[in-house]
Amino acid sequence: MLHTPRLLIAPLTKADCKDIHYKNCFPEVAEFNTIGIPENFEVTETFLQPLFEPQRAEQGQQLGWSIRLKENNRFIGELGMRLTTPKYNKGEIHYSLIPEFWNKGFATEAVLAILKHGFETLNLHRIEAGVATQNLNSIKLLEKVGMTREGMHRKILPIRGKWVDNY
Repeated sequence: MLHTPRLLIAPLTKADCKDIHYKNCFPEVAEFNTIGIPENFEVTETFLQPLFEPQRAEQGQQLGWSIRLKENNRFIGELGMRLTTPKYNKGEIHYSLIPEFWNKGFATEAVLAILKHGFETLNLHRIEAGVATQNLNSIKLLEKVGMTREGMHRKILPIRGKWVDNY
């Protein structure tokens, strides 16, 4: 478990599925999400299931964490990191929060903690984050934590029936 001044960041468990489903049902959360709004809870549960399989956790292919408020343990969002082969020693992060917790610094705090964990604990060489070019809030957050834009992939993300560009 990771701690920040206001947050607890813990590995995802099956118990988090309900909270993640709730978060993912907000249209504003799904706006730049390639998965979209889940049809029902079972869709969310099936999608998250591989994160709970011990062999995947051991291999470290996909890591997921819940973001909770320290003061009351309330779920406010999630973070994930997909790791590449050991040869490349890099990870790609993603994150999303329940909208009522946007613009309060929680995402910045959580992303900084996961970057520190990736570099200092997992000893990663590089950590990346893909972001739709229209997702200005996420771009601002990533630049705030020290990440830089290095290139653009054209028409690579399938979002709401359209192909959009990605940094």
